[in-house]
Amino acid sequence: MAENKIAQLKSQLNPHFLFNNLNILDQLIEEDQKIASLFLNDFAELYRYSLQTSGSNLVLLIDEIQFACNYFRLMEHKYGSSYSLVIDQPIYASCDKFIPPFTLQLLLENAIEHNLGTVQHPVDIRITIEGDNLIIINSRVKNIKKKKREGGRSLENLQQQYAILTHKKIQLQDTETEFRMQLPLIEFQ
Repeated sequence: MAENKIAQLKSQLNPHFLFNNLNILDQLIEEDQKIASLFLNDFAELYRYSLQTSGSNLVLLIDEIQFACNYFRLMEHKYGSSYSLVIDQPIYASCDKFIPPFTLQLLLENAIEHNLGTVQHPVDIRITIEGDNLIIINSRVKNIKKKKREGGRSLENLQQQYAILTHKKIQLQDTETEFRMQLPLIEFQ
């Protein structure tokens, strides 16, 4: 039953990833065809990862970090230096830890969607490790645009996946200046 629930949750994330990026590609085609072509090539690589991990409930942290870096490069095609990403070195020593696929992409997308980064005031995103937890922090730059729909489904989906996969909970702190997500790293025993 848990396997079916995780499969259902993952099936909700994959179309979300696809449609959001196709919308970005559509905008780039109108703005700059050369950048749109680069975006499409990078997106094809990311979608290949999506297909490779579609049957997995967990992926190695190091693989997810690489996917997150590639996804962030994709976002740079659209937003330039309005967002910055720093990954702390100790993460690369945690090669034997696992997280659900698309976790970091989802949190990067969340930081971009809910903040208005500019070149003058970029949104800073940092991924680090504290103990047995992966920490993702982004600065808050108020987005003056009102959201058209209720958000939070992706984070709720991630919390449900963690509830099924481990007895540890995700911890979230959201303040005026910072959004912080603490995710338990998962080990195979």
